[in-house]
Amino acid sequence: MEDNYNDIHANILAHLPEKSLLRFRNVSKQWCHMISSAYFSHASFVKTTYIPLPFATRNAGSNRRVAETNRNYYIYNPTTNQYATIPKPGYRTPNTIFGVILAFDSLKSSHHKVVFVRSATTFSHLYQLEIYSSQTRLWSFSSEVQEFNYSKGAYCSGFIHWMTNSGASLRFDVDRERFQEIALPNGWNQHARIRYFKESGGQLHLIFTNGRHSTRQFDVYEMEKDSSRWSVKYRVDLDALISEYPEMILNNSGPSDWDYHAYRVLAVVSKENEGSFMVLHIPGKAISYNFKHQTSTLLHDFAPGCTHIEGCITIETDDSFPYFGSLAIV
Repeated sequence: MEDNYNDIHANILAHLPEKSLLRFRNVSKQWCHMISSAYFSHASFVKTTYIPLPFATRNAGSNRRVAETNRNYYIYNPTTNQYATIPKPGYRTPNTIFGVILAFDSLKSSHHKVVFVRSATTFSHLYQLEIYSSQTRLWSFSSEVQEFNYSKGAYCSGFIHWMTNSGASLRFDVDRERFQEIALPNGWNQHARIRYFKESGGQLHLIFTNGRHSTRQFDVYEMEKDSSRWSVKYRVDLDALISEYPEMILNNSGPSDWDYHAYRVLAVVSKENEGSFMVLHIPGKAISYNFKHQTSTLLHDFAPGCTHIEGCITIETDDSFPYFGSLAIV
């Protein structure tokens, strides 16, 4: 009878936001034990698959990327205010890291992996992956991998994806430790500019532009569920938005300038039942743009009266991350 009672309470509590759960831990020892269990650390937030554990790094005495012996890496959960230091793998020669990715899916496991991309040897262009597992608390090492731009990667549904200008994206199966190239969408060329490349809600999205016209009209691509190819998810036309916010037009730009329109794509949010949208940062403002209705909503005015990108608060795409709470234990 007591087990049924606890199951009923657990099912009810699982539908509450994480801030309420943190307060309810103080109700009794029984509730504290129940809410602190593994069930609530990942299963309670089944309605979202956003990565809730961000990185933090700190250098001790140096800001140079080559001085990795003085760099500490942390996993931090802002909901519970808990953090854990990633143990160092030991001294490596060379010691240059080109990219670090957190691989974590709260719906599949309460454990996470951290993938480091570093130089394999001092005088070659080969790289090597070092993978830390929170489950085993051990490091593993991949075989040498090809030269690539590993500085900007995105984790989604068990794979880490990296972009390239060679006409393909590169994916890495974290569990099987295998690489595979995925063809980029039609229209991609070596001059394309990546406007957005991130995971959101368990979906990986890509936006790129090829010139002045394509900064007004462009497609939002989504990676297929099996991570095999890109497909067009949304079509965007910003003409009405630019008319509403003429400060998006850069007066000093020429017709061939690929930054002719001033905006940054901060997030793409797919909500089939509630309406999908993207969040844009334009000069001085953050706005949401509804894909279906092609309408916009002002989210925040950072600099009232600002009409030019220069002098306004500018948030770059790489500076923004989705945040959804979790009780995941670090």
